[in-house]
Amino acid sequence: MSDMDEKGRILNSRVLKDNEGRVIDYLRISVTDRCNFRCFYCMPQERVHFFPSNDILRYEEILYLADIFIEMGIRKIRITGGEPLIRRNILFLFEELGKRERLSELTLTTNGTRLSEYAQDLKQAGVRRVNVSLDSLNRETYKRISGIDDFERVIQGIEASKDLGIKLKFNVVAMKGINSDEFSDFVKFGIEKEIDIRFIEVMPQVYNNRIAEDLFVPSKVIKEEIEKVFRLEPLPASDPSSTAALYRIEGSVSTVGLISPLSHPFCSRCNKVRLMPNGCLKTCLFGKEGINLKNLLKKGMTKKELKKEIVKAVLKKPQKYYLNKGKVNLVMHRVGG
Repeated sequence: MSDMDEKGRILNSRVLKDNEGRVIDYLRISVTDRCNFRCFYCMPQERVHFFPSNDILRYEEILYLADIFIEMGIRKIRITGGEPLIRRNILFLFEELGKRERLSELTLTTNGTRLSEYAQDLKQAGVRRVNVSLDSLNRETYKRISGIDDFERVIQGIEASKDLGIKLKFNVVAMKGINSDEFSDFVKFGIEKEIDIRFIEVMPQVYNNRIAEDLFVPSKVIKEEIEKVFRLEPLPASDPSSTAALYRIEGSVSTVGLISPLSHPFCSRCNKVRLMPNGCLKTCLFGKEGINLKNLLKKGMTKKELKKEIVKAVLKKPQKYYLNKGKVNLVMHRVGG
């Protein structure tokens, strides 16, 4: 593999690296920008712009591109959305990806509303880890955030998955004045269910840019609130690319993780890229949309040519993200976090 760019950098490699030397081995695939929720901090009720259906990657295209990434060193794939489980025939994608022997981990992020009906099939397909987005344990607050009254259905999905031995995590977007009085309740819930909790700082994006600053709770404050009730012991990260500061809850098998993209950016250890529903490759969550791989497929590019384009894009992965107030271009329901 000797193809090089104009600066002499290798354009083909079995290990995908960016220009900072970060090894990229994690691909997040957003299979849809649609969702059955309308969380006010993510996708409001009105004036939401969705991709035309013809622009969405077909499953065959996703699998073809996934195979290319796997050949280039990707070892973990997470399926996200929008809400991935609302896409028609989604099990086909999981079943096919589950057959990829070089893939060490196939995971899912979901709002949990369809977990109870899919859990068994997901496990059979090879999914061993599922992250459930759950922003409140209070039914009315949950409804206020998500726009729907489906709390009990989510709990049923959590129980069904747990009974099958699927490893779960709760993702909680921390929001001042919305769920900031529930941090300790979430920890207690995690202890009872023996499930790990991840608190995530709310991030500015297109649909919440005006309110994100008012909602923001830094991870330091989250930790202080939890430690009023529980004792947390720092844990070393088992994965050096982990985005969370991890803590063991004294007397429990559950852990608390604090994901702090704003107060403590983790760009230096970022190992992921994102494939959007329309085929665009994003190398940074807050960065601009990159090359459109669907369009390159339409042009008839060979696998070798596509690999070169992917490597070029990854080499341009920003050293760190930059947020310019008033110029946020992140659309979370298209990217999947």
